[in-house]
Amino acid sequence: MMSVRGRSRRYPAHTGSTMNGDVALGLAAGPQSATTWPSVAWALADAHSSRAFASGVPRRRVVVVGPPRDAVGGMTSVVEHQLAWRSDTFAQHFVAMSISPGDHERWTGRLVRHVRQSRRLAALIRFAERPIVHIHTCSGFSFHRSAVDLAIAKHYDCPVVLHVHGAVFDRFFADATPLGKRVIRSVLSAADRVVALSHGWRDRIVEMARSARVVVIENAVELPVDPPDRTDREVVGPCHFVLLARMDEWKGIDDVLDACAMLRSRGVVFRATLAGPEGTAGDAATLLRKIGDRNLASAVRYVGCVEGDAKDRLLRDADVYIQPSHHEGMPMSALEAMSYGLPVVATAVGAMPEVITDGAEGVLVPARSPARFAAAMESLANEPLRRVEAAANAAQLARRRFSRERFHADLARLYSELSDEM
Repeated sequence: MMSVRGRSRRYPAHTGSTMNGDVALGLAAGPQSATTWPSVAWALADAHSSRAFASGVPRRRVVVVGPPRDAVGGMTSVVEHQLAWRSDTFAQHFVAMSISPGDHERWTGRLVRHVRQSRRLAALIRFAERPIVHIHTCSGFSFHRSAVDLAIAKHYDCPVVLHVHGAVFDRFFADATPLGKRVIRSVLSAADRVVALSHGWRDRIVEMARSARVVVIENAVELPVDPPDRTDREVVGPCHFVLLARMDEWKGIDDVLDACAMLRSRGVVFRATLAGPEGTAGDAATLLRKIGDRNLASAVRYVGCVEGDAKDRLLRDADVYIQPSHHEGMPMSALEAMSYGLPVVATAVGAMPEVITDGAEGVLVPARSPARFAAAMESLANEPLRRVEAAANAAQLARRRFSRERFHADLARLYSELSDEM
């Protein structure tokens, strides 16, 4: 669903509703001709749609700026869903943004990376002749990098979409210096549209920059072709809880381990799988030690990153998804779990209260409360029929509200509005 808040404009009606995909050419292959690679890139992007050529209908070009496609995280997943779009109306091209500096990277190397990316973006914009520039960003380094990209796009008089991700963007603004707040406010206001992930995040962004033109476009997931049927699942045996996340402290990893220890002490029969890259809550050895210290080795396992078929098997085998985060945007992993028909136990942070109706698709509890989280986990573990009902509700909600088709339609409406305003 897309809605607008902030500085008002009259939006002309438009019927465009289909999309096409991206072409990512040579962005890591070293120096390239500023007049050669953009022309090749757009030629291949345009070739994605034979119907557009047959009809002779010109297409609006869109430059998508986001994290490298091999990066891990929710923003990368959103960009991938966007680039899966096929359209006769809009031709997309992807430019990988400069990522955060490496641990041992010298400032000269960092500067070279940024300059190269900025030059490639500028060359592509010049060739495309006023494309829509869609910049995916979050807090910290990413936002300041995106501010440079926005300035480049505005220099060439391009309409800019600033797509704000991240669980702590409000804290990023609150902790900024007075000068930093003015910079954030001016960047948000300069964008032709700011995309927020939920109505709650929209309201927070409007509080930061009253003149920002904010629209809500919720995240989406690729729905499984053959979702599991949980209505006839065996109701005996341990309830299987699953968490997919980077193992960071703010993801509530220690909270969920404490909750599992409480379940174990009460005699609840369960098993839990934690999957995702290592993070600030510990590396694999530290996580295994934390599990052992709580006497959970026979019930809880950490399996590292899971992707592709391994993730598919894990979600199909699970009974309940758990999301114990201290703060969130709109977590892709929870939406994906719901698409597999998993009820969700989640903390009521970020967009989760707009996603989960307590008692319908799962259970919401306060953040940083292992005891409350354990009670919610226990209620679903001990009531399999309630679990099945919540699973059906979750799957239905995912199909109705969080599909790629809905996401692409929202983008089409947004780009059509911007095209009409040019």
